[in-house]
Amino acid sequence: MEDEKYKKISFELEQDENGYPPDRWENLWAYETEQGLYCLDNIPFYVKGISSGDVVSAESDGEQLIFKKLVRPSPNSVVRLYVSDAGAVQAARDSFRALGCESELSNLPKLVAVEIPGNVNFGPVGNLLAEGAESGRWEYQEGVLRHQLTA
Repeated sequence: MEDEKYKKISFELEQDENGYPPDRWENLWAYETEQGLYCLDNIPFYVKGISSGDVVSAESDGEQLIFKKLVRPSPNSVVRLYVSDAGAVQAARDSFRALGCESELSNLPKLVAVEIPGNVNFGPVGNLLAEGAESGRWEYQEGVLRHQLTA
């Protein structure tokens, strides 16, 4: 993403008592859509309430662009998988890709961020998440859930 139109937006993270997430900041790639507004172009691993396609405002602190607020949310949802067996990570990613969901692999070998596009039916994705968790293949966490869930 070394294209000149792309910028990194820095999001401050709140760490828990165990020091998770492992850093105080997460940087996401974005491109400027208008003065001070940026469309995010990758899936977050740790930031909550944000997904790619979101338009956010950011301001420079002299060294980096700092996230200020969400301006226009995309319809996308994000979940994070912590896969039990590092050897099963690619199979997990392939299972979600088959349902129309892209993913990104973290620098932590078992952590995968999965984006569920707004036009993808959440039912099969939710079933896969639950089945994987129940069988012990992974644990998961919602980063942002924008799909309308029906009972």
